[in-house]
Amino acid sequence: MNLKPIKTEADYRQALAEVERLFDAPVNTTDGDRLEVLTTLIEVYEEQHHPIELPSPYEAILYHLESRQPSVLSFIDGLKRRGVSEQVIQEALNELVIENEELII
Repeated sequence: MNLKPIKTEADYRQALAEVERLFDAPVNTTDGDRLEVLTTLIEVYEEQHHPIELPSPYEAILYHLESRQPSVLSFIDGLKRRGVSEQVIQEALNELVIENEELII
């Protein structure tokens, strides 16, 4: 199998390219096993070198509002019950274009 730890960005890019090549490999085959090991190595490297930060409350609100528009008002009520400030909610709402509807907080 000849795999090694991912230590550099060059190793990381090479591993990503190999995963792309092996992406459709059947499970329980040599290529499938290689794909499984490579994805594990990539996950470890990404956790250490490219961590994903949690979104700010503002970013989280924008995401939910954009993805769940039919239930915006119930979502806002839920935020208030969870203690999110009206200022943060209002800032998020100001980023959205809401047509034919007026939201009063």
